[in-house]
Amino acid sequence: MGGRAGPAGAAPAMVVLGDSVAEGQDDPDPAGGWLGWAGRLARHLGIPREEMLNASDPGATVEDVVRDQLPAVRDLRPGLVVLGCGMNDALRGFERPDAAARLDELFGWAAGIGAVTLAIPVPRPPLLDLSPISQFRKKRTVQRIHDFNAELRRASHEFGMSFPAQESVAKVADPAMWSPDGIHLNPRGHAYVAEVIADIAASLLGERAI
Repeated sequence: MGGRAGPAGAAPAMVVLGDSVAEGQDDPDPAGGWLGWAGRLARHLGIPREEMLNASDPGATVEDVVRDQLPAVRDLRPGLVVLGCGMNDALRGFERPDAAARLDELFGWAAGIGAVTLAIPVPRPPLLDLSPISQFRKKRTVQRIHDFNAELRRASHEFGMSFPAQESVAKVADPAMWSPDGIHLNPRGHAYVAEVIADIAASLLGERAI
């Protein structure tokens, strides 16, 4: 499992679950490991390095997140939980009812501990235009991205959380935000995502504190 954790016994203020993009791949941290939008978001929110736990794993689907990552953080009491997954689900295929059930389990856990939960919309990766795949497969993947985002939006709203509209991170569609592989954000892309969602996260945390 990738990412970083705080000192043993410390209660993290922020927990991140997800895939390699959530882990921060292709955005090196000068202090070691990956920084990514998660580390940059923590900085925006004033959360110290040792108070953020990033449990993300490369290649993870929502099934992997709930099966492998959630048990590792289930007994923690973070104030903020951020979910960044769905790209692997869209690329490989998924059953929508199964994804919905996994998201309900994850959001239900976070709601049960009183945490604010913020899910990152799944973007359309440049990989779809770089790879020699058929138009049918490309359209099917785009539809899966749409469907997964719809489930993220549904779960967010049902559990009283805000889900960022894709239009709010519209610039992430710019290929200049991505690494050459077309599947991972580069430092500029990670910085952009963190900046956009920082205001949303701060607002949600402020509302919860009232």
